[in-house]
Amino acid sequence: MKPILPWRPSLVALFILAATASIGLVACGEDSDQELAFELTGSSKSARFTAPKSADSGKAEITFTNNSDSASDMQLIRIEGDHTPEEVVEGLGKAMQGKPFPDWFFAAGGTSTLRPGKSGSVTQVLEPGTYFPIDTAGSLPDPESLTSVEVTGDESDEELEADTTVTASEYQFEADGLKAGENEIDFHNAGAQPHHLLISKLIGDATAEDVEKAFKSSNRKPPLEEKGGLATAVIEGGESQLVDFDLKPGRYAFYCFITDRQGGPPHALKGMVDEVEVE
Repeated sequence: MKPILPWRPSLVALFILAATASIGLVACGEDSDQELAFELTGSSKSARFTAPKSADSGKAEITFTNNSDSASDMQLIRIEGDHTPEEVVEGLGKAMQGKPFPDWFFAAGGTSTLRPGKSGSVTQVLEPGTYFPIDTAGSLPDPESLTSVEVTGDESDEELEADTTVTASEYQFEADGLKAGENEIDFHNAGAQPHHLLISKLIGDATAEDVEKAFKSSNRKPPLEEKGGLATAVIEGGESQLVDFDLKPGRYAFYCFITDRQGGPPHALKGMVDEVEVE
């Protein structure tokens, strides 16, 4: 699997590479109880994260600074129980190949792809567990390069709030309150399966159905603009993130390329492509 988005299938690899070349998240406005900083440094083959050793459960602003030499993301993986870095990388490999996820392995948010030298932030609620920050925009990492954060405390009942919401479920998106310009968005996964949000502007009179047909074809380019794409990290059912997106007026495709925890085809191939108009 090639860059750039987490767990994305090869049939759209080249398109997604162009569409996400300018992605960047900015800090969300809601105050957080704690701030966690992650930094990726080094070359694409030997990059390593620096991260806090521990954190408290509850709301946190998470910042990722990409000081490596290539476009990279920071996908958090939360594990339950005692598992080695080798097992974590193996679990990620299965998820990226559309195979069943281990039952102890969970997508736990983070930030989308950033170019070298850029920083981005999201706000989310951390549940207790062990978290591994992983760059999923390239090849699978060396297990010896992984670092982890221990999140301790009780399960949190804190909730995120924003005037604008995008809700994912099986297999659709619902948007409320989107407008042209800066949007603080509560991206919420109301489904049982993991999801992320990919946003691309539609070309001409193309529809969501046209995009889905192109995704299902091995030789058709999706009718989506190849610049200005936006994305979130992957979150599990019941989880949310606050992200800030700058949207221009127009018609967009919202889509997801994650698979079910039981494995199978990407969600976009199961109809999770919706058209949203921003006025």
